[in-house]
Amino acid sequence: MTEKELNIESKAEASSDRDVHMASLSIDPVKERKLLWKLDLCICPLVMSIFLVAYLDRSNVGNAAVAGMPEDIGLVGNQLGNAVSLFYATYVFFEIPFSMLLKKLRPNRLIAILIIGFSATIISAGFIKNVAGLYTTRLFLGVFESGLFPCLTLLLTTFYKREEQAQRISYLFVSAALSGGFGGLLAFGLLRLDGTAGLEGWRWLFIVEGLMSAVVGVATFFFLPNNYETAYFLTEEEKELMRIRAQLSSQYADTDPFDIREVWKTLRDAKSWLTSLNQISVNVCSFGFSTFLPTIIKGFGYGTVTTQLLTVPVYIWASAFYLAMANLSDRVRGRAVFMVPLCGVTAIGYAMMLSIPVHDRGPLYFATYVCVTGIYSVVGLGVSWNANSHAGYYKRSMAVGLQQTIGNCAGLIAGQIYKSTVNGRYVLGHSVSLAAICVAFFGNVGMYLLLRYHNNKRARMSHEERETIINSGSYEKKGGDYHPDFRYIL
Repeated sequence: MTEKELNIESKAEASSDRDVHMASLSIDPVKERKLLWKLDLCICPLVMSIFLVAYLDRSNVGNAAVAGMPEDIGLVGNQLGNAVSLFYATYVFFEIPFSMLLKKLRPNRLIAILIIGFSATIISAGFIKNVAGLYTTRLFLGVFESGLFPCLTLLLTTFYKREEQAQRISYLFVSAALSGGFGGLLAFGLLRLDGTAGLEGWRWLFIVEGLMSAVVGVATFFFLPNNYETAYFLTEEEKELMRIRAQLSSQYADTDPFDIREVWKTLRDAKSWLTSLNQISVNVCSFGFSTFLPTIIKGFGYGTVTTQLLTVPVYIWASAFYLAMANLSDRVRGRAVFMVPLCGVTAIGYAMMLSIPVHDRGPLYFATYVCVTGIYSVVGLGVSWNANSHAGYYKRSMAVGLQQTIGNCAGLIAGQIYKSTVNGRYVLGHSVSLAAICVAFFGNVGMYLLLRYHNNKRARMSHEERETIINSGSYEKKGGDYHPDFRYIL
């Protein structure tokens, strides 16, 4: 027998031994449920608080815009829309670097620094005097907030299995949706401080929300776990259970050390670009909606105070519906079955806002509920689907960062399409959003067909073909989500 044949035989034996070892691992479902409850209790509330204050600070410019800020600092034309776009100009450049550095710099340190950074920035926004000050604070806000979403998503994927992730990642988007409702209530209260200490109400909005974020930043440093081995709330028995959970998926999840080939694998992977296209399409709707909803509702003919209050139930509905969809998605291990129809629902909502007479305030307000029914669910499930479809820590890091970088370029678009009305209607904004959600509809159908093709191809693979790939030594084919046993969630 030649040396090459001996090598292949020894690899095949190692593969068989590993299969036997994996089959011997078992998990007590009762203990696992208790573990999940503890993870949810100790991680998710803090993660939700982080994203809640981040979105409050990001989108409060919309509430400030209907409370006199443009007149006080001399905004003219579409300078508010330009400020929104500038936030994303820096935001998109730092998402990949932060996501790749997360493990090295440690989650609690890096994320806490980012939160303190954007807290200081938004407090500074309470003292701006002109458009230059607004532009500067939005640029720095984009830098500090850029790392939060990819880093928090990656952190969650290290604690939860693939079939558990959609529900937990949904908490981020629920926080984003709730921030809209909470921001409306907060604005309603803080704007009443107008004139206190010689400051306008919208300035108090920035200052108080910035201070709230700083408190969350300090809590993050002390209470956010970096990994399950160092998690302060897990017992040794629970850590052992986490190790078994990790071993069961270890053939798809190489975590040490960083290898540049993981980056190239991601960039050559068609699904990386398809999910990014889907994300930028639906983010056009998401960013336009979250930033300009107060402006849109005020355009229906409501007053400033009524407008702030009317945003609240829209976001509450979006949050409740998305939580239900994320839970169902994990239960049935399906993404496209929810995302594709919901793209159609959102398209109907935008069509309503384009076609209903501008004086029919009730139906127009109802149309915002129809729009938001699909927006947050499609955005959130799309992120989960992308994270589920890449295995190997650094391949997943790159994929999440790439999807968010391209997806958040939508902010550059959203800031420009809601700048003017035609007979009281935001025709350009609604039309572009309608077109974007239609692109997402077909893109998610394409993603489903692509992943189903790969699953079917691997299911038809013979045992000999499987062993040949595993023992081939090919870095591209044997590891991560390219492993012949890996099955994509559809």
